[in-house]
Amino acid sequence: MFHLWITILAAVIAIAYNVFRYIHNHRNYWKRRNVIGPEPSFWFGNLKELIRPEYPAPLQIRDWTKEYGKIYGIQEGWPSTLVISDLDMMQDLFVKKFEQFYGRKTLPFIGNVDKDKDVHVFAARGLRWKRLRTLSNPVFSVNSLRKIKHTVEDSVNVMVGYLEENADTEKSFNIHLYYQQLTMDVIARIAMGYKESQQFRNEYFDLVKAMFERPANHPFAVAFNALPPIFASIVRYLAIRTAKMRSMPFPFLKEQIEKAVNERRKMRSENSGKGEATDFIDLFLDAEADVDLSTTGYDRSNVKVERKLTSSEIVMQCFVFLLAGFDTTANSLAYVSYCIAKNAEVRKRIQDEIDEICVDEEVSYEQIQRLKYLDMVVKESLRLYPVAAFASSRTCMQTTKLGDVEIEKGVCVIADVFSVHYDKKIWGEDADEFRPERWENLQRHPLSWLPFGAGPRTCIGKKLADMEEKLALVHILRKYDIVAAPDTEKVLNLKGSATIAPESVTVRLKTREL
Repeated sequence: MFHLWITILAAVIAIAYNVFRYIHNHRNYWKRRNVIGPEPSFWFGNLKELIRPEYPAPLQIRDWTKEYGKIYGIQEGWPSTLVISDLDMMQDLFVKKFEQFYGRKTLPFIGNVDKDKDVHVFAARGLRWKRLRTLSNPVFSVNSLRKIKHTVEDSVNVMVGYLEENADTEKSFNIHLYYQQLTMDVIARIAMGYKESQQFRNEYFDLVKAMFERPANHPFAVAFNALPPIFASIVRYLAIRTAKMRSMPFPFLKEQIEKAVNERRKMRSENSGKGEATDFIDLFLDAEADVDLSTTGYDRSNVKVERKLTSSEIVMQCFVFLLAGFDTTANSLAYVSYCIAKNAEVRKRIQDEIDEICVDEEVSYEQIQRLKYLDMVVKESLRLYPVAAFASSRTCMQTTKLGDVEIEKGVCVIADVFSVHYDKKIWGEDADEFRPERWENLQRHPLSWLPFGAGPRTCIGKKLADMEEKLALVHILRKYDIVAAPDTEKVLNLKGSATIAPESVTVRLKTREL
């Protein structure tokens, strides 16, 4: 019996020793490659610093860049990640070496992006991504945006009506809350089949909002990132199953979209004509029909592929655009409103431009494109407050080199967007300041401004977001002045994990004197 216990003890010690060596060796991944970076802890790497609820990860990465320079390595729990802010390396990452970096960073609550049927264009990769992107592109064309502009503008007018209760009072308010209602309303009407505005009474608003307020230190997310890949896969499976068992928003939202898609398909089959497309569902169904005519396509390996969207794929595209269109545009509107409130001369110049160009009650798509100064203001706001820095990352799909660093298959590379956007060598000594005029005749490196990512996987919905944001600003500023209040934030307090949101944007509204 004694010998049995000795054998068991020896086995346990041997296993523990090998586990220790395995983890210790992994923690020295970047040191072995002569890449500097913050010292990783034994169990969590650098994960603890990246999941602080009070300090978004992109800000921590910016701080590390100040300390370690434009190229350094970190460990986001188990995954080894290279952080870069060198523009030429970023050009290689997003454009020149896209074939080696076509995958996005793996996320805890997304299943197998190569095999699961429920996959969307944001997460898909390889041939699946190419199909979905090709079929989704027409949905975001200028012609399609013109078709849905009326719906977007109607939601904007509804929001402006709600804002009226805050006008010409001594009381300040958080304008970000109204922008969240607007963006949820727009996406519900163009991706969930809603026919009328549901602002301040949408049954799914709190569910969607809660998804973006989930802390970065959520137990499942921590476990997924901290454990080796084989265990992380188990955690992902449990997370997805648990999400369904706990009735989290995903199933409810997908079910609503699926119902809307099926009803629209039935309605179209019963009517001889399709009618004018007015939302994403119509546009995706049209794309499906158009692609059916061309029947097939081939990837570079000459693998035959059916080029059409399934009903499940239509549902998933609408689902991801619901999520992507809610938080990012609301945050962007909040940031630009803050900048406008703090800069009265900028506001007046925007209003002069609006008064000159937008002479009709309804604002046309062409008029939006002519608002050059407003465009500079929006761009400058997105430079100072990039809302989706998390999207500027790629996974290496084939071992290659970036600069002098060898990147192995499976390693993630993050572009430090904040550091690039505030780089004084790129933007000048006033890079920390809000100055829209810097965009006049600006000559810049194509990778120096990355609010929507870069390369073939740049944000597919950026034109829609731009149209929605400018429509909202035009209709507000043609009627009101957005001004700072005594309690307006001196510096915005930022929060979030998937996206970076202001805790609040406190302003006042004053009716314009025309």
